[in-house]
Amino acid sequence: MDSITKAGLLLNAVNAPHTAFTRLCSEHDPDELWKSGAIWHELGLTGRMMERLSGYLSTGWAEKEDERIYAFGARFITSKSLDYPAKLLDLKKPPIGLYIKGNVNISLPSIAIVGTRKCSHYAENVAENLGKALAKANIITVSGGAKGIDTAGHRGTLSENGTTVVIFGTGLDRTYPVENRDLFARILERGAWVSEYPFGTDGNTWRFPERDRLIAAISAHVVVAESPEDGGAMHTARIARELGRDLWSIPGRIVDDTSTGSNTLIHEKEATLLKNINDFISTITGGREISIDFGEDNEASGNERPELNLSDDEKIIYSLIQRQGGRTNDELISESGLDVMAVSMALMSLEGEGLIADMAGRYTVLE
Repeated sequence: MDSITKAGLLLNAVNAPHTAFTRLCSEHDPDELWKSGAIWHELGLTGRMMERLSGYLSTGWAEKEDERIYAFGARFITSKSLDYPAKLLDLKKPPIGLYIKGNVNISLPSIAIVGTRKCSHYAENVAENLGKALAKANIITVSGGAKGIDTAGHRGTLSENGTTVVIFGTGLDRTYPVENRDLFARILERGAWVSEYPFGTDGNTWRFPERDRLIAAISAHVVVAESPEDGGAMHTARIARELGRDLWSIPGRIVDDTSTGSNTLIHEKEATLLKNINDFISTITGGREISIDFGEDNEASGNERPELNLSDDEKIIYSLIQRQGGRTNDELISESGLDVMAVSMALMSLEGEGLIADMAGRYTVLE
């Protein structure tokens, strides 16, 4: 372990400002950090930081942490490393260093997909399809690995063999949420885990807003798939705006509390309306088009029903139920653009033909 890496580990662990690390490297020999405490005040360390640093030095913590990193198959980079994402330096408080597991260059262009954990089926479906489309376009997706929208975005990218990066709000050796253990394992096959926190750091609530700033900063574009007014995704969106990142929002139903925040971003013109995934891909890639059949996997299943003679309204409703499944009456009204009467008539006709069934308030295609 070289002296710059050791200094980065130590100052990162005591939550020192990034300026302390840059001043140490530019104005001093990094060895001075542990050879003489005389410069600690000069670097702007607080009393609490100096107390913690003294404790770490007395126990050989940095050397032990380096061993843990190696044993875990990870690496630690500092802002002096060539592969440190320069976009992170736009932050008021950039991370001194990052723990990374995986072989992906996280400095490559990426797009964040963020949103609420308690998302609607509609938003989850859109986030997953967006992840698929970005994979097809060879664009890295970034998210926080949480349940709901984050999971859907990661999952969609992986389903098309794309590259996705999860930014932890814990140490890399802490799986949070535990339900996503298998997902995280799949991410490592083609992507990476990233954290600014030392090994052994648990998921305290306040760490996740800190993590959100990394998601916003590392990405060229941030897409809010669905979020209430006070959701964590809104915090990410605000940071993205402050940093000048392109912010997009997917419209949600006005009757759902889970989409009040994402809809407000559109209404207040703080975010660009993402109304079509293929158009979005074309916009961010400078006109490139992709070929992907969102949600359609019935080509060889015998369920195409080419003989059906449906009205235009019936085709719209039937297609929505085929693609997304489990749709409620309200969701179909919102997603189809048809009025209440048109949707009701189409549902009655499709049920009468034996094409769909009402399963506890959700319409499903009959196989």
